[in-house]
Amino acid sequence: MNVVLKRIVVLSALLAGGLLTACGSSQKDYSNATPLASIDTRLAVTPLWAVQTGDVPPSAHAQLPVKVDGERVYLADRDGGVSALDGHKGKRLWRVNLGEALAGGPGIGARHLFVATRKAELVALDKETGAEQWRQRISSEMLAAPVVANEQVVVQTIDGKISVHDVATGNRLWVYARSIPNLTLRGTSAPLVVDDKILAGFSDGRLVALRLTDGELLWEATIATPHGRTDLERLVDIDGLFQVEDGIVYVSSFQGRVAAISVVNGNVVWARDMSSYTGLAVGVGQVFVTDAQSKVWALDGRTGATLWRQDNLQGRELSAPAVVGDSVVVADFDGFMHWLSRDDGQFIARNNLAVSWGKLNHVWEDEEQDERRRSVTVPPLAVADTLYVRDDTGALTVFRLASRRPFAVSR
Repeated sequence: MNVVLKRIVVLSALLAGGLLTACGSSQKDYSNATPLASIDTRLAVTPLWAVQTGDVPPSAHAQLPVKVDGERVYLADRDGGVSALDGHKGKRLWRVNLGEALAGGPGIGARHLFVATRKAELVALDKETGAEQWRQRISSEMLAAPVVANEQVVVQTIDGKISVHDVATGNRLWVYARSIPNLTLRGTSAPLVVDDKILAGFSDGRLVALRLTDGELLWEATIATPHGRTDLERLVDIDGLFQVEDGIVYVSSFQGRVAAISVVNGNVVWARDMSSYTGLAVGVGQVFVTDAQSKVWALDGRTGATLWRQDNLQGRELSAPAVVGDSVVVADFDGFMHWLSRDDGQFIARNNLAVSWGKLNHVWEDEEQDERRRSVTVPPLAVADTLYVRDDTGALTVFRLASRRPFAVSR
């Protein structure tokens, strides 16, 4: 099946399943979403600043994430804009427009940042100015941010390939390819680099480790096995965020499992049945998962046992979780940020992105406002006690816990 036809089939199937939205469409049925009840606010959260950063694709998931590097915030939008912002107040430092739609990125290196176009080109920009440095053809669309390690750029594309490119020139050093199912979710998880290994999840439900220097397959682990008669029933994509802590990679799959895998040899430490297409976050000794029904789970990082489960957000199309201090945060389809206690999963704070935007930007009642829902499908980014939330209107809102700490560094 060629790539264009495949996309049409995938989009049609997932529209029926409610997992994706056609571009520009807002006709989704939220009638079964759990209504929000009042909560006892026990956590002080301060909205710091909010700016418009350009449109992101509907149901973006891992696409066009927020990246923080030192005291700068980097973003890309689907219409070709790439921006650098001051992390303290959101002031724009520079912005360039590449003149064509973007599909993935940015990825951050020491001197460059990297984005990919919908025409399957990897583009390197100067971090300080945004000036274009080079372009390199890649095999297909890249729907997740690339990773930079040891002066190499690691790219995962939707055709089942991992390619590694030289940072300075864009020249391809090697490529690893595997076959993919006829039907997949539209997206890919972003690869991780741990020491000399690239960890990557694929739409066949497998997680692999490749040697960074030459692409040799070191091990592969089955996270999910396809079941059912139809292609839709057999979807087992690894598309969400996965994370590494203390030599263990924690990963989830759609219609599959959440698993803990040894980075050294690919052995399964533990696994349990659970479906997630947004991914997970890791805290000290805990794994937090947003499942496909928008239940939030806390699992024991050593055993996978359930520590708690929050069921009162079902049907609200939650984002991937983020860990901020002693809380875990998820965002919903209506632009509400829900802060849960890491201890027991109880609600401890809630923010409305529309209200925060109005206050921070002084929106008056007679001003024309964006009528789109402030749904959040780009994973919120936590850096120490600060949370960066980019909603599907393209607005970036930054929150900080009341007890302020120094601005942290994250790539």
